[in-house]
Amino acid sequence: MKTALIAICVAVLGFSAQTQEIRLGDAQPVHRAHVELLSSAAEVKAGEPQMVELRFRVEDGFHINSHTPKDELLIPTAIRFNTGSVVKVVDEAFPKGSTFRLPVGDGETLDVYQGEFRVEVKVVAPKGSSTLVGVLKYQACDNAVCYPPKTLPVVVAVTGN
Repeated sequence: MKTALIAICVAVLGFSAQTQEIRLGDAQPVHRAHVELLSSAAEVKAGEPQMVELRFRVEDGFHINSHTPKDELLIPTAIRFNTGSVVKVVDEAFPKGSTFRLPVGDGETLDVYQGEFRVEVKVVAPKGSSTLVGVLKYQACDNAVCYPPKTLPVVVAVTGN
C-alpha cells in the first residue's frame, strides 16, 4: 500500500514537472522591457562632483510617465542607486516630459517620455575603474493600455581620472 502511494506521488510530481515544460511550437514567453539603457560607460575627474548623462530609449509606439506626471495616480519614472557603491550619487535631474494626448476617451493629456530621454546624474567617483549601479523604475503604456511597472537595471562603468 505504501509503495503504491509513493508511486502515485512520484507519477503526479513527474507529470506536473513535465507539464511546466510543455511549449506550443516555438513560442517563447515575451517579456518586453519597453525601455533600454543606451549609456554603458563614463569618464569623470576623480574625487570631484561630475555630471554623467544616462541615455535611455523608449520603444517606438510606447511612452512612460515623466518623473512628474500630471496625475498623482500615475506611476512616475524614478531612478534609484545602490547606496553602498564607491561611486556616490550627489544629485539627479530628470528632463521635462512632453505632452501626449491620449487618442481614446476624452483625450486626456499626459506628461511623458517618448523616444530618447536623458537623466543627468552628478557623481563623485574614486580614481580608477568602478561601477555605478541602480535601477530605473517606470510604467510603459501604448495608446490603449498600461503594462505592469518594470525595473530596468542601470549599470555604468565609471573611470575616475
